[in-house]
Amino acid sequence: MLDGAPVDQLLEYARFLSEPLVSSLLALHPNDLGSASFEPPGEWNDWWDWAGGEVHHTSEDSTSVSEDPWLLLLKYYDLCRLSNSCSNGAAELSPDYDAIPGSLRTVVRKASLLAATREPGSTIFSSARSSLLVGTLHQQRASTEYMLPGMSPKKAHEVIMMSSFIGELLQSSTSLSSINHIVDVGAGQAYLSRTLRDRLGSHVLALDFSEVQTQGAAKRDDAVKKTKKKAGPSGPGGSSNGPPAGVHHAQTGQTRDRGEVDEPRHGSLTYVTAKIDARTLCEATDDWIRRRDDGTEAVVDNRARAGSGVLDPTPVLFVALHACGSLTPDIFRAFTASLKTEGSAASWTSRAAVVVGCCYNMMRSEDFPLSRALRSNSGRTTSLNANHFQLAAQVPAQWTRTTETLRDARLALRKIVWRALINDLFITAEPEAASEGTKPGSDDRRSRRLGRLNDAAYADWETFAHRVRTKLGLREDSLMRADRKRERRIEVFHVLRCIIGPVIESLIMLDRAVWVHEELEGTDLDVDLVNLFDQASGSGRNVAIVVRPHDSQP
Repeated sequence: MLDGAPVDQLLEYARFLSEPLVSSLLALHPNDLGSASFEPPGEWNDWWDWAGGEVHHTSEDSTSVSEDPWLLLLKYYDLCRLSNSCSNGAAELSPDYDAIPGSLRTVVRKASLLAATREPGSTIFSSARSSLLVGTLHQQRASTEYMLPGMSPKKAHEVIMMSSFIGELLQSSTSLSSINHIVDVGAGQAYLSRTLRDRLGSHVLALDFSEVQTQGAAKRDDAVKKTKKKAGPSGPGGSSNGPPAGVHHAQTGQTRDRGEVDEPRHGSLTYVTAKIDARTLCEATDDWIRRRDDGTEAVVDNRARAGSGVLDPTPVLFVALHACGSLTPDIFRAFTASLKTEGSAASWTSRAAVVVGCCYNMMRSEDFPLSRALRSNSGRTTSLNANHFQLAAQVPAQWTRTTETLRDARLALRKIVWRALINDLFITAEPEAASEGTKPGSDDRRSRRLGRLNDAAYADWETFAHRVRTKLGLREDSLMRADRKRERRIEVFHVLRCIIGPVIESLIMLDRAVWVHEELEGTDLDVDLVNLFDQASGSGRNVAIVVRPHDSQP
């Protein structure tokens, strides 16, 4: 049984998201504010006027400087995250921050304090007596010599960190050292799959729903093999350099009794395309364990119970690098289902898992809340809408990290705000000329979509307006820029919502981890939430749900 701390934390998240001001921010979209007829909710009265103006302060050289309110709000958020200045709500503030309306300071302060830590290597939650010791993982970095062809620096960072962690996990206990079969769920281009095969010597099932992804992964694998053959074992892409630190299998190169040394394991990689849910994941894993590539019977690595002649189920590790939407819960449904299969019918059994989720906007509605701890307090629990799920992916803590990240944040915000400012067009605008196959005056304007505009379209308002007029067939005298007051208000509104986003993600992640723990009660398995990746690398979704035996400790 869990102690009260995780449950209390879940309820604290839910209470915060249910507060009147917070819930009003999450009930609306920036496009709603772009309408000329928009009227703000009553909860916004004390900050609405402030948000529309400029903030003036004195710079270090004593000159007066004007600043947009959204940026001041973001700086206050950084102050609260990085220091204890805001922890008690009565901190001494500079005159600039003191100008922020009190209701907004309260929201920002609470959001910064509630959101789960995202420090690489740290543990957010653990059902074990001691949390995973992964503090050294964040010191590793992906080197160019280990990057598979087609891998971005971000992807290389994720693959290195995750495979390093998995390698350490597999040697952390005797019950995991026998695992030689790994199922990579939602494998995509199979970068992680190939790394686990080549560096750990594991048999890997790369499972993805897209035939295009599966074929692409197989082609990349063939290309890498051809490159290695041409280069030789000591050339580029060869294996003479060995795996990076922490990436190895427990039995590779280790000494047996009587001085014998194991030969390195040689893994395999099987690509399978299938629609993935809990049932099909179990079926695909079972088929893979039971059958060789040629379809003949192949129960691999099953260990006979002493004196019984009965084969133990093959232990399997589930991994997923960014399992979209409800795929994360489905993986753990398959995990727990395998534990309930008994007797000779079980060809395999789940023994551990390392799953990083993503794409909360693709979750099925029934997959939140999951935990009994949260569902049993339904009267005090907030429901999540599409806005919540979209905002859960926001990482405002990284926006001001460098000049480049702030520039990118400004551009992203401008796209949101300018698109909101033209929202009325999609209800009232009539094209000058009918498009081919459309009768003049027909009411197809409501289904018109602007589509994606490239970054250059947002260089200035006139460039943006020209692109929009061209795409939608609008008159040249249309799309006059709205007053800056409305723009600033939408900016403040959206930045506030993004600051709340990490709290939403914290709620979703902790609900999942507590649910997995509840499902595994009575087993010898623990559950952890671990920060595997550095968000500064671009890996916004950096937290893994880890399932491991009680005696394991990387």
